[in-house]
Amino acid sequence: MTITSKREVARILRNEADSLRRHGFTNFFSHQFACLLGQTLRPEQCEGCLLGDYVPEQVRQEAFPCQHIGQATWERIANIPGLPEKVAARFEEIAEELEAAEPEDTSSATRHAQPR
Repeated sequence: MTITSKREVARILRNEADSLRRHGFTNFFSHQFACLLGQTLRPEQCEGCLLGDYVPEQVRQEAFPCQHIGQATWERIANIPGLPEKVAARFEEIAEELEAAEPEDTSSATRHAQPR
């Protein structure tokens, strides 16, 4: 599956933000994947990342450095009060940026709504 629609990625980020708010850090792979999707469609990759301090110093300049956060570090991150909510808010901000960059396509909905 290839995801290229900014609106689709925004939807994924919003769902992940909702999960973070409801359950905290539970599926680190899912959190990273959602963030990775958002970053691939934005020019300023990983700018403003709240997890940057937890990435090993030697890989911080890589395109997607959070992939190097180990399990023990994720467990420490999961116990930081308020951090899931901050990451969720950041996901929402990125989703808004993506939606603003890709206007909603109403032409297909209009075509289906017209009587024949």
